[in-house]
Amino acid sequence: MAKIAGRHYEGFPTFAVVLLVVGIIWLLNDLNIIMVNIPWVPMVLIIVAIGMIYNRFKKA
Repeated sequence: MAKIAGRHYEGFPTFAVVLLVVGIIWLLNDLNIIMVNIPWVPMVLIIVAIGMIYNRFKKA
């Protein structure tokens, strides 16, 4: 567990991983390496955010 400026950071960085994957897919799509139509990205981000909020309040 890392402690920075009085805050404790623990657990898996889910949001960071989701952003990384979405960014890579988006970049590969823009470079025409893969062809992906991603209309579901906002829904995935909303579901991940709801899960993170739920986990935050569940710990408290």
